[in-house]
Amino acid sequence: MSSKKKVVMTSIARRRVWLSLAWAAGVALASGPAVAAPDDQARKFVVISLLGDKLQVVSRQSKIGSHLDSNLRESFELNGGVFDQTALVTIDAQIKQIEPKATVFALKLASADVLGDPANLLEGGRFVSPAVLEPVLKQLQASHLLLVRRHRGELIIKTLREKQGSGMLEGLGFFIDRETPVTDGQNSETYRGFLAPFTYFKVSLINLSSGKLERESIVTQSEARISHRKEAAADPWEVMSNVEKLEFLRQQLNLEVTALLPALLTEPQR
Repeated sequence: MSSKKKVVMTSIARRRVWLSLAWAAGVALASGPAVAAPDDQARKFVVISLLGDKLQVVSRQSKIGSHLDSNLRESFELNGGVFDQTALVTIDAQIKQIEPKATVFALKLASADVLGDPANLLEGGRFVSPAVLEPVLKQLQASHLLLVRRHRGELIIKTLREKQGSGMLEGLGFFIDRETPVTDGQNSETYRGFLAPFTYFKVSLINLSSGKLERESIVTQSEARISHRKEAAADPWEVMSNVEKLEFLRQQLNLEVTALLPALLTEPQR
């Protein structure tokens, strides 16, 4: 990771390109130039990301004789909506490649809680549209909604021979294990502990005419990482600098969204 281009956090937060349309709920229309739809068959997408500005840090805590999740959890607020903006820009660009005739309206919300609890937006396979969102959907006359939300799932760390630790992960952040010995595949040296960036989220495709959930893709990506840096030997948290940590998650989110969209948009409905 030492060779990765370093980008200061403030400049990442400034990397935002959105239009100035605003409404009473504090929602701004955010997107690159939308592609005009030449006929009624072209889909019109509204894209909303509710990943929020919280970075989760989960530290492994061993607890003998209990199956409960005993991990230590902390959350840190980030400014600028970097994760939501990354998701919006990535989806906007991918739709225009996959479906050139489509129109894309990407909505940058003031916060992930503007529409209430994101978990309550889908019930029984149907979209529960918040009243505060109705005027925007009516104005845009969109056919579909792409909704990005945090996903809560079982802790799964890749690249290790067997699963380490237990518990649940949600959203974007880092899992820290300061106890488990890890062998470097390159030099066969053993290190104590690892840092695992994680991206746990889901993207739902909703038909706004019927309110039905058409398809949903769930991402549970996490990979253990070690480093030869002297600081990392003392504490796995130092495997990456703070700037590298943020940039890694942003890039991972971009890669995962790019990978899932073709199937989400084009697979036949079951």
